[in-house]
Amino acid sequence: MSFYIAFIQSSRQDDEIDDIRYHLTRLLESEAPLIAVENSLSEVKRSSFTFGITDVQLLTANLDQTQLARKIETWLTTYEPRLSDVSVEMLERREGQNCIQFTILAKHLSQDGEQTLVFDSKIALGDFSANISEEEYD
Repeated sequence: MSFYIAFIQSSRQDDEIDDIRYHLTRLLESEAPLIAVENSLSEVKRSSFTFGITDVQLLTANLDQTQLARKIETWLTTYEPRLSDVSVEMLERREGQNCIQFTILAKHLSQDGEQTLVFDSKIALGDFSANISEEEYD
């Protein structure tokens, strides 16, 4: 086994996954500006100009879990183009905990081929901080 394969190649792959996790964390901690963008400006709607959660109050409302999961999937696919086949599974809210917990399942195309990534995620509703931990599955 060469030095490159043992240390450098694997660390680059880990760095890319860490970068995705960091970017998702920043996305879920950010609130998009409350500026209406016309539908004809599709590139602007997907740009950093509108980066973040469009309606933070949406997270605290008692919405249907399926609706909230689809909304999170939309944010993730819009702002993280390195992921494909994004799916969000909401976990039941526990009484006494002021947070939303969910699992993000997505595919990522790396130099080694396609990987399935699983991110266990939590958004604290008190300060809207996000915590995302990842697990890799091939």
